[in-house]
Amino acid sequence: MNAYPVVHDRWQRRGVALPVTLLVLILLAVMLAAGFTALGSERRVNANADAEVTAFTLAESGLELFMSQRDSLGFTASPPAASESARVTLTGGYADVVSTRVRSDTTAKRYGYAIRAHGVSTAGALTGTPQAERTVAEYAVWQPATMRTFAGFTSLSGIYKNGGSTMGSGTDACGALPAIAGVAVPGNPGYTQSGGGLAVSGNPPVDTLASTPQQMADSMNLNWYGISNGTALVPDVTIPSGAWPSSFTNWPTILVTGDYALPTSGQGTLIVTGSLSMSGSESWNGLVLVGNTITINGTSTIDGALVTGLNIMLGDTVGVNSIGNGVKHINYDSCTLASALSKYANLTNYTNAWLDNWPGY
Repeated sequence: MNAYPVVHDRWQRRGVALPVTLLVLILLAVMLAAGFTALGSERRVNANADAEVTAFTLAESGLELFMSQRDSLGFTASPPAASESARVTLTGGYADVVSTRVRSDTTAKRYGYAIRAHGVSTAGALTGTPQAERTVAEYAVWQPATMRTFAGFTSLSGIYKNGGSTMGSGTDACGALPAIAGVAVPGNPGYTQSGGGLAVSGNPPVDTLASTPQQMADSMNLNWYGISNGTALVPDVTIPSGAWPSSFTNWPTILVTGDYALPTSGQGTLIVTGSLSMSGSESWNGLVLVGNTITINGTSTIDGALVTGLNIMLGDTVGVNSIGNGVKHINYDSCTLASALSKYANLTNYTNAWLDNWPGY
C-alpha cells in the first residue's frame, strides 16, 4: 500500500503554467526592445546618410557658385587675389569657400587656384548626432576672355581707302604679341586704295580671309546674333534707352541699337548694330564691333581692334567701308583689347582635378 498521497495532474500543470507565461512575457519584452533598438539604429543610419548627402550638396553648390558668380559675392579683382574666402548661405545650411592662389604666370596672365568648400548642414539632427559636414575642392585656372583677332581693322564687306595717308597698323601697340594683319577682308570686294603708297602695315599688311563676304562670315566663329541682341555679351549700358557713360574706368560694354555717332572718347567694348561715325579727334581704346560700316572723319583713333560688316552674318547686305583722306589711326593693341574683355574672364576648372577627400578644417 502506497504511503504517499496522490497529487492530481491538474495541479501539476497549474504549477508549470506560471513560469512558462513569465518566460514568454520576458521573451516578448526582449524582442520588442530589440525591435525598437534596431528601428532607432536604422533611423540614425538613414538620417546620417541623408545628412551626409546634404552636406556634400552644400559643399558642391558653394564651390560652383563661387567659381561662376564670385563677383556677386563681392570679389571683383581680376585676376582673383592670392586668397579669397566667403560664406555662402544656402537652403539647409552653408558652405565656407576658400580660394588660394597656387600658381602665377604673369607673362601669359594665367593664374592657378585651389578652391575648397566646406559644407555644413544646419537641418535638425537626431539627439546626440552632430551636424553633418563635408569638404570638396577643385583646382582651377583664371581664364582670360579671348577673341580671335585677324587684324587691326577687319571688315566682312571690304574697305576702300581714299589716298595714301596712314590708316592703321597690325603691329601690337603694346608690344606683347606678334604683329597681325593691318586689315582683313574678303577677296571680293577686298581692300582697294586710290593714290599713294599702301596706307596700312602689318603681317601681312592686307590679309584675304575668304573669297566672298558670306564665306568670310561663316569662318569668323563669332556669335553676332547673340552679341547684337545683348545676350552673348551682357551690356552695362544699352542705347537709346540708357545714357552714354560719364566714366569709363570700368571698361564698360556699350550696346547701341541702330546708327550712332560717337559723342566722346572712351574705352571698353562698343557694339553698334547699325553704322558708326567718328569725327574730329575722338578715340576709343578696346574693342569696336559694327553691324554695317564705319565713317571716320578727322584724325579719330581706335586702339584695340575694329570689326565691321557683321550684319552679313544675319543675312543682310552691307556696303563697302569708305575711309576718306587724312591720317587715321586704327591700330591693333592687345593690351587695351584684353582690358576690354577682362570682365568676361572666369575661373575654369582643370580636367580631372576635383577632390572629395580634402581634409576638413
